[in-house]
Amino acid sequence: MPVIPDLPWTAEHVGDGPGVVMVTHLHLRRFRDIPAFFRDSLAIRSQTMAAAGARSLYLRAQPLARHFTTVSWWDDEDSVRAFVRTDPHRAAMRRWGPEMREFSNRSYPGTDGTVPTVQAAAALSA
Repeated sequence: MPVIPDLPWTAEHVGDGPGVVMVTHLHLRRFRDIPAFFRDSLAIRSQTMAAAGARSLYLRAQPLARHFTTVSWWDDEDSVRAFVRTDPHRAAMRRWGPEMREFSNRSYPGTDGTVPTVQAAAALSA
C-alpha cells in the first residue's frame, strides 16, 4: 500500500474527441525538499482543476522514492500550453527544475470518452 494514495480528479465534462494526455515524471534530488514540493504540487493540482481545457488529473506521490508522477488529460495542446505558462505552475517549474534528479514529460493522444489512469499512462511511458 502506498504511503500517500493517488489524488485523482475527473472533470464533470470530459470534452469532445480524444484530447491529449500528458505524463510527467519528477524525481527530486533531496528528501528535505519533499514537503515544499508536495505543497507546490497541491497548488498546481488546484490550478489544473480550474484550468480551461483540463479534463482530468492524477497525482501519484512516492515520497520515500522522491518520485512524483502526474497524468493529465486536456482538450488540446493549446490548453496545455496556456496552463504551463501560468502561475503557480510556471513559478514551480522555475523553482524546482534545478532540484530535479530526473524529469520527463510526454504527450499521447487520448481515447475519446475514456479517462486515463496512472497505470495506463505508465504502460505508455515504459
